[in-house]
Amino acid sequence: MLAFMCLLFIMLGIVFIVFSSGETGSVGFWLKVIGVLVIAIFALCLIYYVKVLMEKKPALIVSEEGIFDQSSYIGAGLVRWEEIEAIDFVQFSGQVFLGITTYDPELIINRTSGVKKWLNKANRGLVSAQVNIPVKILACPLDDLVDEINERWEEASHDPHIERNEEM
Repeated sequence: MLAFMCLLFIMLGIVFIVFSSGETGSVGFWLKVIGVLVIAIFALCLIYYVKVLMEKKPALIVSEEGIFDQSSYIGAGLVRWEEIEAIDFVQFSGQVFLGITTYDPELIINRTSGVKKWLNKANRGLVSAQVNIPVKILACPLDDLVDEINERWEEASHDPHIERNEEM
């Protein structure tokens, strides 16, 4: 579905460019610019999506060191247990996310650069947690994930802060 949406927007960008050739002045210029931007953005998204499908890496790894997030292009990487203040389920735009809040609100942003840094800053304004992993992409049952996180967090000398939410 995601690949189809990317292709749809790429075609929309092509339509903008085609229609821009019939326009003169600033309208034609802006249609061309928008078309090129739409094609570039969604072509990169499509390439990333295909790459992720081919690699088949797990979106989330829970280990003795912490939680390793590789769920998206802006995945946080390793977030160590001692950096984690709270873990909870959060809802945004009708989706449930595993939200990880760090003691340092700038931790994830400071680890990145360029486009990833800019996207992480934009993401910060949407929800309170610094790391947000869509639950629907995880390949394990939610109860098993909660148990594993609680067990590992407890082993790391922290009180487990994540609880099952029966509504989700």
